[in-house]
Amino acid sequence: MNLFHLYIPSFLLIAFLSVISCNSEQNQTRTAEYVLPDDGIAVEGAWARPGRENGVTAVYLNVLNGSAETDTLIALSSPIAGLTELHETFDRGDGMMGMREAEEPYFPGRGITSMEPGGLHIMLMQLKNALLEGDEVIVNLTFANAGEISVTAPVRSP
Repeated sequence: MNLFHLYIPSFLLIAFLSVISCNSEQNQTRTAEYVLPDDGIAVEGAWARPGRENGVTAVYLNVLNGSAETDTLIALSSPIAGLTELHETFDRGDGMMGMREAEEPYFPGRGITSMEPGGLHIMLMQLKNALLEGDEVIVNLTFANAGEISVTAPVRSP
């Protein structure tokens, strides 16, 4: 066996471990991006997509539950929308994705729930005005334990 055959497996192992190490550091940074409150609910990183008048748009954010108990979202509203719902994206089969109202709006204690494109999100429907980049939209979230939290989300393109 020549030296070339000995060095290739060692090189591949080192490269693989380097990639895993970088990914672990990246995940730790993303997890550490938000700090849980001592108790109750906090909302961070909110933003909304642009939308046309009478149309729809989505709001994305992170719900940080510092309480030891799971909390439930019991109501949503926005002064800019005729209808506001919590939606989830799901696989309809045949490579097609769909959206539906989320059945279980629970936010686990001592956890972070991310609402992001392709997942859980807030739908604003029947928009009373167009939402353009640079605008802001207010969303009111009402939790069973934490009560009402108003969030201001800047409008921006993804």
